[in-house]
Amino acid sequence: MKLNYRDKVILGIILAVFIIIGGYVAFIKPKRANIKDNEDKRTEVEDEKDRIERRIATATGLKNDIDEAFNNAEKLGKIFVTKSDIDKTTLLDKFMQSYANECEVRVTELKVDDTAANALSYYYKPYSEVATSLRESADINGTLEKQIEEDRKETDTIEGRNVETIMSTRYGLEVIGEKQNLWKYMDKIAETDSAILITSIDFEEYDEDEDEKEQKPAAQNNNNNANNQQNQNQNKDEDEERKNIEDDTVLKSSIVIQLYSIYNMEKPVTE
Repeated sequence: MKLNYRDKVILGIILAVFIIIGGYVAFIKPKRANIKDNEDKRTEVEDEKDRIERRIATATGLKNDIDEAFNNAEKLGKIFVTKSDIDKTTLLDKFMQSYANECEVRVTELKVDDTAANALSYYYKPYSEVATSLRESADINGTLEKQIEEDRKETDTIEGRNVETIMSTRYGLEVIGEKQNLWKYMDKIAETDSAILITSIDFEEYDEDEDEKEQKPAAQNNNNNANNQQNQNQNKDEDEERKNIEDDTVLKSSIVIQLYSIYNMEKPVTE
């Protein structure tokens, strides 16, 4: 069959259309499918990347918070006496004796309690209402009740807190020296950076000759009677007598010192 020019043009157009359709089906369509699949995978990867970056940011913030909490705890812990120093009393003995030598006083007796766990009580004045019925009668508008609620906030807040536990021990010292030197000795202890507190002190004038007599068995009873009478006289007007004590008066002093310690926190592993 012989085709004229018009038929050849139509046939060429039809062949071109088939070639285009065949090329689309054979090459372009699969590629578009692959592109869409890759876009979906890219979206999933980007989402996973965002999740990982958020986790990293959260972990970094958490690490910073942990490090900050540890540093704060370490700073607070520095004021406490090292536990090894409490366990090894010889170190504290040297510490007390060095102050005694510097202040020219004499430590004649030293007693130490065993280390124990003690509760730390909060130092505050609990709120206590006086004459409740009288207040209720006068509180017509409820103004006083609101004021009482405001005044009780501190008490309620502190009473609701947990009581912390700490390790502590006590040292009992008997120290002899001039009044001015005893005061220096106590100032040295009070100025210590560690958690060491003077919790009790008592003193009396010291006469070395009289002290030697009191140690003799034959004169023990008489001296006890004399001491009892002397103590009664001292207690009668103790404040006035203490004001009259000169700086160079030799005193015998009983001092109780409380030492506080904790376990140091280990540095958390956050890397």
